[in-house]
Amino acid sequence: MRLLVVILFILWTIARHEGSHALVAYWEGAEIRELRLFPGFDNELGFYFGYVKYSGDTTWLTECAPYFSDVLLIALTGAILLKSVGKKFYNELLVFGLISPIVDLVYNYQGGLWRTGTDVSDLLNLLPNLLVHFSFILVITSAVLMLLYFRKRLSLTNELN
Repeated sequence: MRLLVVILFILWTIARHEGSHALVAYWEGAEIRELRLFPGFDNELGFYFGYVKYSGDTTWLTECAPYFSDVLLIALTGAILLKSVGKKFYNELLVFGLISPIVDLVYNYQGGLWRTGTDVSDLLNLLPNLLVHFSFILVITSAVLMLLYFRKRLSLTNELN
């Protein structure tokens, strides 16, 4: 069962990330040529979790789209968990609504610091560096604190029952 959760977790994170790029690129008028939502290996790219290829001009919004979707998912999950009184699906919400965007943010942020051609390295070239670093650090820190809060809340709820 845990293996299934890990596979679904990876696929959910990839689909959200690459789907966000594709959706915003499309909204900006680009033509989506290829969308890969499964990990694989390519002679040009090497190992990849997923990717989207598009033609046409886009702005920094296309590069930043997955991180906007991460923030939206974190906020939505937080709101649902604040209203939640039961334990039904609580852990699933934590995994897919908080841990998944945290992993996406941390993986891509650290990768953008030392690899070229990544979303974050492109954002660092397009936007003021301080803005990019501050945004990632703020969102990652906030999301981790939310995760710790909701895990503690769950353990307190379990102790009371």
